[in-house]
Amino acid sequence: MQSFLHGALHHDSGYFHVWISSTRNGLFFASDEDKAFFISLIQDALSPRKKLDEINIKPSGYSSEIDLLAFSLTETGVHLLVHTARKVAIEEFGQILLLSYEEYLYAQHTVSILPFDSIFVFDKLLGRHEALNVSREIHLLHEDWRGDRYSSIGFYLDDRRGDWMRPYRLTSLFDNKPRNYLRFIRSQATESDRVFEYIET
Repeated sequence: MQSFLHGALHHDSGYFHVWISSTRNGLFFASDEDKAFFISLIQDALSPRKKLDEINIKPSGYSSEIDLLAFSLTETGVHLLVHTARKVAIEEFGQILLLSYEEYLYAQHTVSILPFDSIFVFDKLLGRHEALNVSREIHLLHEDWRGDRYSSIGFYLDDRRGDWMRPYRLTSLFDNKPRNYLRFIRSQATESDRVFEYIET
């Protein structure tokens, strides 16, 4: 597992944009079922709920270290927006996701070549206002972004909830009102001229 830090990181804590892209412009997700499974991996790693057979009183996974603010799963990759107090946790979290997804692909699809090369990138953001802008970019990755079932847009606009998603760090910037975020996201319908322009996919 490798990671690439885009830009200088001066502090361990803060907001990060994390992405994993497919190789050779291939498909990262071949089906919606694959996307659903990947989301289940994120849920398992970030939910503070404990399994019945666990007796450890500490939260499981990375629920105490990583706040997931936004996400989008596309055919060619995964984009996550997180806040963490320990950036190394992002590397560990990424390893869990990719290794588990690799096992799933081998078991379900008997693939001979993985659609990714185990390299993920994360970019340190300047603060929550920049993170809010990145959340818009992430949510606009799909042309039909408003009804996307495999992004976090529902947590911002449709009162979708889950203990593994914690967008509160951003929603307070628009008074926790969905109509304000909808106005914000529609104020720039596309950013195709600059969104993730440094990513090779």
